[in-house]
Amino acid sequence: MASNKKSEMPFDTLTNESARQRWELFHRAIAHAKESNNDSLLEADTRDGDVESAGPILSVVR
Repeated sequence: MASNKKSEMPFDTLTNESARQRWELFHRAIAHAKESNNDSLLEADTRDGDVESAGPILSVVR
């Protein structure tokens, strides 16, 4: 019966929802970082070769 009591506690649902939301935010942040990285690499590739005006290129470690 102890396992039934634990599963009936209302904060279990809240904890699970919080964990789900954290994972969702984490995955969205990773997706945003990848997109930003790809955009930066594409911009660097299409730049007219002016090394003087080129800023630092940041990359996500893979």
